[in-house]
Amino acid sequence: MPAIDYIKIDTSSPATASQAVLLKSYVQQLRGAYNTGKQLIALMGHMNDGVSFTSIETFFGLPAGKGQTVFNLVNGSVGSMEGTFQVSDAKNITEQVG
Repeated sequence: MPAIDYIKIDTSSPATASQAVLLKSYVQQLRGAYNTGKQLIALMGHMNDGVSFTSIETFFGLPAGKGQTVFNLVNGSVGSMEGTFQVSDAKNITEQVG
């Protein structure tokens, strides 16, 4: 049986735990980003055949020739969050796409 490793953030004492809300917000934003990334990978996976990424470019409003780059950044960022890849795509996507 795995160990219980849940760590509760107590926001009930803002006078002493003044940064608890900030930490909770960070965790929630990362969870949201992860869920959105999984949804994007699921969609994008059906929009390419490993050679043509034009559907991704069309449906996501990307310039021609950038579908595979964005797919790789999304896939890499999700893989980073899952511990599958040791890449900096989670940071790179925030600097390269927008």
